[in-house]
Formats: sequence, C-alpha cells, structure tokens
Amino acid sequence: MSSPRFVAALLFISAVAAGCSHPPPGVEAARAPAAAAAPDELRQAVLRGQQITAGTCASCHAIGPVGDSPMTAATPLREIARRYPLDQLEEAFAEGLVTGHPAMPEFVFRAAEIDDLMAYLQTLKSTS
Repeated sequence: MSSPRFVAALLFISAVAAGCSHPPPGVEAARAPAAAAAPDELRQAVLRGQQITAGTCASCHAIGPVGDSPMTAATPLREIARRYPLDQLEEAFAEGLVTGHPAMPEFVFRAAEIDDLMAYLQTLKSTS
C-alpha cells in the first residue's frame, strides 16, 4: 500500500464523510478487470455496482448521473468519480473506507464488489 494511494484514500474519505448504510454481504469471486470484460459481463458488473451503491450509499449520496444527495453534506458519487482517478478510488475501497465521522460507518468491500463498484463509477465518470 503506497503512501500516495493512502493519501488519496484519505482524501476520498473526507470528500464523502457522511452517513450511509453498511454494504450488503457479497460473494467474492476472481474475475477479469471490468475494462477487459466482455460487453455482457461489463453490463452485469455495472448493474451489480449500481445495486451496491443503491444499498450502501443512496440514503446519503446521489448515486446517479443527476440529482442532489439526500444528505446535503454528502458529495454525489458522480462528482467523486470525476474528481478522483478510479485507480485511487479502487485502492481506497480495497483498504477499507474508515472515517471518524459518526454518520458514516466503516466500509470493507470484497474484491468482486470493488470491481463492480469501479465498473459503475466509470459509467458515472463518463456522463456529463
């Protein structure tokens, strides 16, 4: 875990320090990175990532390409996806999102969930 990535994780955490639900349990599976996946596999990864954000983040963050966050202090995920390189966000998810802010619990994602989150965040990054 490199120091620049750790710093990026901390920046990400402070950008999203707002209350959210714990992520649903998932099944970890070894898969090819989303960018190298076949179109149908990529579509499925995006849908799973969207489901994870709907169950984990939507109570506080705007999770779609438009709209305001339910909690005004919570940065919309599309802005986070545009603001930070996805490899840094991936590292933050892998290290576990931890914050001292009482409204946002600690997040620990499995590798398969992170792949799906990255696939979904890429779609948000691509929308303008």
